[in-house]
Amino acid sequence: MNGTIALHIELTILALGLLIVLVTYSVLLFKFFRLSSQLKLLQSQITATELLNGDLQMNLSTLHKEFTDFKVNCELAETENSQVSKQLEHRIKTLQQEQASINSQLIQVQEQQPQDKFYTRANKLAEKGADVEEIMAECDLPRAEVEMLLAIHKQGK
Repeated sequence: MNGTIALHIELTILALGLLIVLVTYSVLLFKFFRLSSQLKLLQSQITATELLNGDLQMNLSTLHKEFTDFKVNCELAETENSQVSKQLEHRIKTLQQEQASINSQLIQVQEQQPQDKFYTRANKLAEKGADVEEIMAECDLPRAEVEMLLAIHKQGK
């Protein structure tokens, strides 16, 4: 009977050992499936991150190209603005010179007008038949100019 009890004890120990192995195996299998699931999730997250990274790289490349194009356009616009500015400065300077010339001519015309009035008056008097002395007195012109005016007036008739 000692042998049977010993055999029962051995079988019980063996059954307990087998039970421990089965429980451990079940726990490990559960952990394996859980880790496998987590691994798949991480792999899908890595794939999504890689796709997102690719999109971001493309966006960055596009933005870099757009920035470069914008910079080139700005430089071209700056060059064009500089040229237009220089042309405008030259045109303004030319117009100022023209205005100064016109102002000078206007001053000359204004200074000559009183004298022209005398010649206009002298010409009208010559048309009415006034003599040299009368024209000299009325228009305050020298004799030689009045005589020349009368000679021109007589030739015109």
